Amino acid sequence: MPSRPSTDDSSPRTTTFVDRVWSVMNMHLFVRNTSLIALAVFGYVALWKFATDNGTFSLMREWSSQNRLPGTGEKYATEFTQWRTLDIFLKSLLTLFWPMVNGTQPGSSLMCFYFAGQGIAAWILTAIEGQRRGHKDNSRLISFTAAYGLLFQALGIGIVGPVFFAFSPLGDRSTSAVLTRYTAEINAIIPATIGAIIIPTILMSLHAPTAISLEHKIDLIRLWQFFPLLFRLCQRVWSSFVLVRITSYRDEIAEKNPETQRRAFGRVYIVGLCCAAVPHISTVVASLTALLCPTFFATPTAFHPVNLFVPVSPFSGHQASTVGQGAHWFLQWDMTLMFSTYLIWAYFANIEVIYPASGVISSSLVLRIIAWSLLFGPMGAALLATWERDDFVLNALEHKIKSRKDLPAEVTSRIG
Repeated sequence: MPSRPSTDDSSPRTTTFVDRVWSVMNMHLFVRNTSLIALAVFGYVALWKFATDNGTFSLMREWSSQNRLPGTGEKYATEFTQWRTLDIFLKSLLTLFWPMVNGTQPGSSLMCFYFAGQGIAAWILTAIEGQRRGHKDNSRLISFTAAYGLLFQALGIGIVGPVFFAFSPLGDRSTSAVLTRYTAEINAIIPATIGAIIIPTILMSLHAPTAISLEHKIDLIRLWQFFPLLFRLCQRVWSSFVLVRITSYRDEIAEKNPETQRRAFGRVYIVGLCCAAVPHISTVVASLTALLCPTFFATPTAFHPVNLFVPVSPFSGHQASTVGQGAHWFLQWDMTLMFSTYLIWAYFANIEVIYPASGVISSSLVLRIIAWSLLFGPMGAALLATWERDDFVLNALEHKIKSRKDLPAEVTSRIG
């Protein structure tokens, strides 16, 4: 939480305004964190408790105990890492994800395609925030954000995400914290995303055995669970080749140049926006086509908007008939909770900087986020809200630098 700014007691009007801004900022932080904590509690109910109550976890244990893939029944090797506990856990994740990517449930596959695009955008936003100057662990392989990614792969982003953003320093620092120390680390996000997330996601989605062997597909699904670690490794390797060493004050000034930072952030935001927008538009078009022209599809109900985007209530008492159905419900809630988490965080990250004196609700920002969500998906909206915040701060820094440069000339002209 930022420290309270000092005020001049001789200026009561200024003191009143600063106190009001400070009070509103505290209110923003309180509302944001309360919302995120409540979301985490509901996330436990919607994910873990619901999956237990509707029988998904018991069905998963039944298939896992036989070392067979749910639905299709093929046996598979259980050893992957040679660590027994980790291999057992990966077996559970394989059981959950297999029906989503084996092509037997077209609606679930389309939903996961949408989830993947939005999830990549969410990870890009997380990676950007992890490179801000306020973070000191950028040189580590297991960084703060990498640990967060491994946790949500294990427990679900719908639970881990709200807790992470409520208690992590992201978004709570001063506006100058949008800067990064090394722009090479920001530039490395793009190749790391392609190499560690996009390519593995495509490979594990290939059909077996026509495109890849069953064994390779199973191993790729298990390997994909470690994408946060693979991403961090790719980012470190890439940035090590192009890293600009800061050995002087001049080097630091060059790296902190707002225009340099703006270009670096802009490239990454554009890639993230494309990752969110392409699956969003494709999925919405396919879903609306199934709704309006059902004869185009063999199973139009699988692509119906309700089946894709509206999760079953955790209080409905519904029971999963197969692992695939339960996994569909689980991932739907995980996706919905991810959207809520990142939109809440991005909304308050934006409003605290651009509208610091406003109340909790900024109608103009709410309307922009709704419009962005319709065009690019919820994670596209979160990216754009954060990008807008960054541009606002960088514009202010550019203006400040320009004012400092113009000051000597102004003083000289006045003396003359």
